[in-house]
Parts: sequence; C-alpha cells; structure tokens
Amino acid sequence: MQIKQLLKGQEGFTFIEMLLVLVITMLICSIGINVGKQYMDRQEENRFMEQLKSDIEMTQALSFQYQTPASFYIYESLREIHIYANGYDMVKPLVIRKYPENIKFNLKSNMDHVLYTENQTVLKAGTIKFTVNGRNKEAIVYIGEGRVRIVQ
Repeated sequence: MQIKQLLKGQEGFTFIEMLLVLVITMLICSIGINVGKQYMDRQEENRFMEQLKSDIEMTQALSFQYQTPASFYIYESLREIHIYANGYDMVKPLVIRKYPENIKFNLKSNMDHVLYTENQTVLKAGTIKFTVNGRNKEAIVYIGEGRVRIVQ
C-alpha cells in the first residue's frame, strides 16, 4: 500500500520529451563526428606532405651515401612513391610507399620525379602539385642543394 501511495503522485517523462532529448543528443554527436573527421583528414594530409618532404630529402641523402645518382618517382597509376639509389638504372626501388586515396597527384605539375646527381644536387627544379581534400598543395624543389618547401 505504501508503494502505491509513493508512486501515485509521480509522473514519468512523456514520449515527446524523450524524443526531444534523443534528437538533441543525436545532433551533438553528429557535429562531433564531423569535426573529428575534418581533424583526422587534416592530420592525414599534414602527415602525407611531411612524409613527401622527408622522402625527397632521403633521396638526396641516399645519393650522398652511395655516391651515385638517386631518384624519387611518383606513380599516380599505382598510387605509390618509389625511391631508387642505384643511379638511373631503375631496377629495384629501395623504398615503395603507398599514399592515401584522398590525395590526388595534379597532372598540371611540371615534375613527377626528382633526380639527384652523385654530387647531391637536383638535376631539375620544379613543383609537384597535389589536391588533398579539395585543397591544392605544392612541394617545390629548388635546384642546387635540393631544398624542398611545402606550399599550402
């Protein structure tokens, strides 16, 4: 009897109130997911551009180490980057690196490879262009010491 008296004056949430709370929770979650995805995409593109710069610099270091020409190639059809350090004889790459699907090599680039001579200088300067999540990115390779600069 006492339990019935306790519960008699209390009312629960209505169905509309429950739906309202659920809708608000779903909105907050969807905003959080979108912000998180944008953050992850930005991190992936930053990692790719830093890795690209490091790979080009590593190609130069390999030409110094082996005292032979070294080359860095982007194969868009394979979605891979290859690094060779056995001169211009492209038999077997030392490094093969896949790059993410959301990164597109721009065919308007004036270079798809970087060649270092045995003196560790770039044979030809140029710009490697990419489109990453709709944004244009460039890796500029300067002649001489082979400096690389990333432009966003």
